[in-house]
Amino acid sequence: MKYLLLSIPLLFVGCQTEKLHFIEGEAQGSTYHIKYISSSNENLQPAIDSILQVIDQSMSTYKPDSDISKVNNGDTTVVVDEHFRKVFEASKQIWQESEGLFDPTVGVLVNAWGFGKQKIADKDLPTDEKITELKKYVGFNKVQLTDNNHIKKEYPEILFDFNAIAQGYTSDVVAAFLNSKGIENYIVEIAGEMFLKGKNTLENKEWTIGVENPIKPLDERELITTIQFKNQGLATSGNYRKVWMDSNGRKYVHSINPITGRATQSDVLSATVVAPSTMYADGYATMFMVMGMEKSKAFLAKHPNLAVLLVYSNDKNQELTFKTQPFEKLEKKQ
Repeated sequence: MKYLLLSIPLLFVGCQTEKLHFIEGEAQGSTYHIKYISSSNENLQPAIDSILQVIDQSMSTYKPDSDISKVNNGDTTVVVDEHFRKVFEASKQIWQESEGLFDPTVGVLVNAWGFGKQKIADKDLPTDEKITELKKYVGFNKVQLTDNNHIKKEYPEILFDFNAIAQGYTSDVVAAFLNSKGIENYIVEIAGEMFLKGKNTLENKEWTIGVENPIKPLDERELITTIQFKNQGLATSGNYRKVWMDSNGRKYVHSINPITGRATQSDVLSATVVAPSTMYADGYATMFMVMGMEKSKAFLAKHPNLAVLLVYSNDKNQELTFKTQPFEKLEKKQ
């Protein structure tokens, strides 16, 4: 889940040639919002909607005729596009860096725990034996993308699920489109994942992003902090609001551990990452949710340039925050 607020003041001055444009719509099972400053009145929404449709056709597991759905259903003739290839290659890199804790071949487990298309009842929860069986079909080392853009799977049962990285990638693609139009100052936000470039030149201010507290209910939203950055992507992942509970009160979260095969909450409640691309910010944010605090801190010690905010709970069930130095430098000074 994504917990972000955009704070972007509007300014209308008749004598100025540049003005703030706003585009919004639905995409990838959620919504998108784009704000940009330009003197052009060209309607960019049709082109942006077309981009979103192309990416959905490539990687949406909710479209039965998408490339990823065909691959998941065993069609070996599918030639995947460049969008699929880029996300596949980035996923492989993060899978290696995370030692298997980030793994988009986790689809069979996503479905088994009721976070796919079909919801499940208590009686359908996977047993230990079933989890062991399903883990056989999980592992990025069991899939291959060939030079001619075909997917090879060690087992036909393996299911891809790029939902933990594709929305971030889509933000990058839309940002690249705005760049191609000569637009220098914008915010692209797709399902909460965003890419920022430039600043609010109408008021000569930096773009300001508020990071929400994931523990608070939607009707009691509060900000943890506000940050300012440019020419980078931001993604937040959290489990607190995207859970389901069985009749005994046990919670199951959508950040599934591909090693254990279980949908149990780690001590990390949310992860916010700022990185050169939203795709990598998205992937890393999901990775930290599965890693937990101890492994996350060890990973960040080896990657000191990552700007990361983690909200976690300690053994006393207290809510705490952990910020890397690069993240602290982004925080807006009051």
